[in-house]
This record gives sequence, C-alpha cells and structure tokens, in this order.
Amino acid sequence: MAITFDGATSRIILDSASTSAAEVWSRWADWYEFNSNWLPAFRQVGGDDLGSGLSIPPYLFLLNNWRVRPMESSHNLTITGNLFVEGGGVPVVSTLGTYQVNVNYTVPVQAQGIATSGSTGPSVADIVAGIMAQAQITPIHSEAQNAQAIIDGVLYTVIP
Repeated sequence: MAITFDGATSRIILDSASTSAAEVWSRWADWYEFNSNWLPAFRQVGGDDLGSGLSIPPYLFLLNNWRVRPMESSHNLTITGNLFVEGGGVPVVSTLGTYQVNVNYTVPVQAQGIATSGSTGPSVADIVAGIMAQAQITPIHSEAQNAQAIIDGVLYTVIP
C-alpha cells in the first residue's frame, strides 16, 4: 500500500480500500522527517505503556487542514483506529473524480482491568455472620426487637 502526502494541498492520498490510523500516522512521520517545511499533519495522544503488555490506544488528530483523500475509484473505505480532526470535523474528503466512496470507521474498544492478588473477598453469608457475632458482643440499638434479613435464601435474625 502506498500513501502519498501532498503538503501543498494538505492531503493524505490513499491507494487502497483499507488502512489504519496508525499506519497513516507512521507513514506520515517517515515522510515528515524529510518534508518538515510543511505544517504538521498530526497530533498524537495515547500509546503509553501500562505494563503487562497493555497500552493506552493511540488517538490521532489531524491538524492544519490536513485530511485523508480516498483512492480515485468507487469503493468502501475502511479506516481502523482512532482518527479525528482537531477541533471536530470529518477526517476524509471527497475524491477528485465523481466516485462513490463509503467510509467505515472501525474504532477499537479497549477496556482495562485491574488484577488483584487473586484472593476473593468475603461472601455475603460471611459478612452477615460477622455482623451477627459483633451484635452479640455489642448490642445493636434500634426500635425493633428483632431484625431479620433474607440473604441468598437464608433467613438471618439479629436479636439485640
């Protein structure tokens, strides 16, 4: 896949029906190294390493009126990844010719979990048993003579 960068028109020109935001950014970074006389096309956030093989997904924002132009043919263009326009807007412009291009954005969903030591917390029954044991040592002051609760199908009665 070839991606062409036209600094004079601020266009990123594709020659394929699918690409990723990360691939476009990577190719632009290579191009920009030798073409820094043009205004930058991207700002990137994310990509930070979280450890254990996890990272924050990169978010790529087009700057300075740079936009993606699809290849010159009727097709379905798929862009995978987080590609946005700084301040809002649509990252893809029309082809130069009168072609029908449908653009599909596939934005990955990523959730992070936090692992604990692997131990589990007490069950509801254990918590109730602890409350009942403590209530026998230190009475629970309430208007009710008996407090009852049904938890997980078990009837518990606390007698103050």
